[in-house]
Amino acid sequence: MPLQTSRIETPGDLTAEWLTAALGAPVSDFSYERIGTGQMSECYRVSLTYPEASAGPASVVLKVAAGDSTSRQTGLALGLYEREVRFYTDIAPRLDGPVAGCHHAAIDTETGVFDLLLDDAAPAEVGDEIRGATAEQALLAVTELGRVHGSAHVSGDLADVAWLDRADPPVTSDLLTALYGAFSARYADIMTEEQRTICERLVANFDGWLATEAEGPLGLVHGDYRLDNMLFGQAGATRPLTVVDWQTVTRGAAFTDLAYFLGCALDSEVRRANFEALVQAYLTGYGADTELTAVDVREGVRRASFFGVMMAIVSSMLVVQTERGDQMFMTMLTRHCAQVTDTDALAVLPA
Repeated sequence: MPLQTSRIETPGDLTAEWLTAALGAPVSDFSYERIGTGQMSECYRVSLTYPEASAGPASVVLKVAAGDSTSRQTGLALGLYEREVRFYTDIAPRLDGPVAGCHHAAIDTETGVFDLLLDDAAPAEVGDEIRGATAEQALLAVTELGRVHGSAHVSGDLADVAWLDRADPPVTSDLLTALYGAFSARYADIMTEEQRTICERLVANFDGWLATEAEGPLGLVHGDYRLDNMLFGQAGATRPLTVVDWQTVTRGAAFTDLAYFLGCALDSEVRRANFEALVQAYLTGYGADTELTAVDVREGVRRASFFGVMMAIVSSMLVVQTERGDQMFMTMLTRHCAQVTDTDALAVLPA
């Protein structure tokens, strides 16, 4: 879909006329309420009323830039707002899988003002990264990820979408070294020796690992494919799964999302017990015509397992420290390091 010229900065700017034009259905009245706890953006559920005998969605979700000026400038400076808007206009229409339909997308790249009017995923349950996924939820998430990757591949890996490629990695060796220094000091009494060894090997060989990943097969990468960004549809939902927050979407190592999800979404024992079934679920979602094999997927997961370790370090140091945050980041580190060990991923790195 094309970018629109009219933009909504806050839900207070909404009118019945604007919603009618965006939805193609005669909206007579509406109300809205804040949903979610996002800091970089704000989401609102807009409940809709129509004249008698007219039909349209009962509700939609409006996503706009953060009202806080610091958060908005961060989203603007990092290109997160434009990346997500462009995802819904340039990429989402080509994909199969857990992506909400988009009715309106607009952005002012000078100010960061943007809006996305999306299909509502309700009724749905948000995934919980600390609690972890059930085997059934994991099989669904992995199958749907395969559908996304498979349909992107059919589109030629979206090679015509130039903005997907990043000239420089968002995390450099120097940055990771500095953040790990603070991370290891903060969690010195909690980290195990095995976790410390894995982190230090990654930090010392980060450039080499990035180079290895860049040489492998490339594909569409969500960049944050984890439970907290997943809405599992309940009875009456139009989709069994909806994945949100496409602000970090890029073209990168093809198995990054899969390794990241498997490494943290599941308790390590559950992951080990279901790993082969999850590999097959991903291949099933990817499509019957794929040349990918289970061996390719296992090796891709092995090489990309360090992405989750990196994210545990980086993410924890870029947000305000909280008790729940500490619990979540140490859960991430524990599970991702266990995956590194289980797949013998350290052998990928130089000695």
